[in-house]
Amino acid sequence: MSLWFRRRGAARLAGLGCLSICLLVLTAGCTPRSVEMTEVSGRVLYRGKPLPGGRVTFVSKGGQTFSGSGNIDENGNYKVEAPVGDVTVSVDNRMLGGAPVKRKGGSGEPAKKPGLKRPGSEAPQTVKGRYVQIPTKYHSPETSGLQYNIHQGSNQIEIKLE
Repeated sequence: MSLWFRRRGAARLAGLGCLSICLLVLTAGCTPRSVEMTEVSGRVLYRGKPLPGGRVTFVSKGGQTFSGSGNIDENGNYKVEAPVGDVTVSVDNRMLGGAPVKRKGGSGEPAKKPGLKRPGSEAPQTVKGRYVQIPTKYHSPETSGLQYNIHQGSNQIEIKLE
């Protein structure tokens, strides 16, 4: 065999080796990272009184975003699986207020929204309670100003809205 053929074969082998290493590095960088979740419970107070319904969401701060959310009951209580670490929190109860959505047929009943659920999971619970107007800044974790540190194990947090 000639020297030309050996050089060409070595170059192919080296190229395939580099390609394989690059693909491994890219694949390792794209794998989803898991985050520890833990139970958080407590009450949501608005001006010192329990918020009578809505939804609370805990969103992790940092690189990848993870969240956990749960309903607020009529007495302001909530229970949620939230990410461990520094989080921002949003509180929203707009789903309890407003006029019913009318369908084309003219009935006064709210339109039913299609819902998705994982096989084997419980059906989503409807939010119960009474609408109380809260400042719109609490509707988003970016503007709420509500920040907490969640640690592994059970957490009790009283969320105070002004």
